[in-house]
Amino acid sequence: MADLFRNYWWLLFPLFWFISAGWGSLMRYKRTQAKIDLLKTYAASGKEPPAELLANLDKPDYARPEWSDDDKGGRPRRGRGHAFLIVLFAGLAGVFAYTGYAGWMGESQSEFYFIALIMGVMSLAFLASSMFRGGNRDD
Repeated sequence: MADLFRNYWWLLFPLFWFISAGWGSLMRYKRTQAKIDLLKTYAASGKEPPAELLANLDKPDYARPEWSDDDKGGRPRRGRGHAFLIVLFAGLAGVFAYTGYAGWMGESQSEFYFIALIMGVMSLAFLASSMFRGGNRDD
């Protein structure tokens, strides 16, 4: 079992990503179902649902007010949404590069440098995405 983990430990990263993406999808589904149930309650009682509730059904998740700290309730301002990911992947790139340099895992230095390169490229991709993101916003 130790050999299996030693050879395939890196699979924990995509596995964690798949699990977190699935959890986010499940939570989005639950939020939509709760809104639909609320609409059914309004329809059963013969009342007109609020216009805000109907408009909220068409909004994508990034337009949720609690995901932004500005007063308008729109998308986060440029770069704010990717700041965590930029720092995370840059930090992981540094950790993997240092682990490869220090030789903590034996003779697998080139593998750690390769992983560090991938993490660094992802950090740069998120940085470029946050700098050059366009769209129809009222900033």
